[in-house]
Amino acid sequence: MTLIATENLRLSNMLKRELYSEQGYCRLAVTVSEGSDIEYKIGQVLGKKVTTDGKYVEYDESAGDGSGVAAAIVLQDISIPASTDTVVLALVKGPAIVSDGGLVFKTGVDEAAAKTNLEALGINVDTQL
Repeated sequence: MTLIATENLRLSNMLKRELYSEQGYCRLAVTVSEGSDIEYKIGQVLGKKVTTDGKYVEYDESAGDGSGVAAAIVLQDISIPASTDTVVLALVKGPAIVSDGGLVFKTGVDEAAAKTNLEALGINVDTQL
């Protein structure tokens, strides 16, 4: 059968519930800066470089700059140019519920540790949704 069209995942595939969504209580516009061009998808898990510039990057538990702790989830599809500060809308705290299957991780990272970090922020990662 011929493929007629494809559709990107929507925010509702990942984000199931959040407190005061109409007021953006759990959301924040964060600054990201990556070393190379990258495409963020809805659900991309980010860490925050707390020991250097405080900007967000892809979560990687082996990083020693603080980004080894999951600190946010991207809420939009966006292209990030290399070494350029870009503002991205992200879920940074709860109470919120996200679907485990909707989260996007950098290849080879410890997903279980990231989910534990998100739970500590009040973001419940639900495996049933």
